Amino acid sequence: MALLHSPHPAFAAPLLRCYATYADETQIIDARVSTDSYQLTPIDVGGRFKLKAEMHGQASTIDYIKIYAYFQTAHGDVPIHEASYYPPFQLKSEETLFTPMNRLYAGPLERQLQYHCTLQDKNK
Repeated sequence: MALLHSPHPAFAAPLLRCYATYADETQIIDARVSTDSYQLTPIDVGGRFKLKAEMHGQASTIDYIKIYAYFQTAHGDVPIHEASYYPPFQLKSEETLFTPMNRLYAGPLERQLQYHCTLQDKNK
């Protein structure tokens, strides 16, 4: 998906919003621009998965976006998915689809996590 820079990057307030669904329950996970990826914590989704949405950059500039998914086990979280996106990004005032619908399967019973994300400029 090719995207373009916002015409007003100095005023941009990027918001990455991911909708994660497991067992017919949907959680909304928001991410803002951050310079420290290690401070971001994966969010629990239904006690089976975790999702981490990272929008790296400063203020209104997005250097890259990464989305990680983990399957939770008794021995710790197992990484099952990483998606990376790089500029240019198009920021609009309305919530705009950013990723496709992703369907991830993990565990002995092949449990399914579904997620998709949107991107928007909250200042427009």
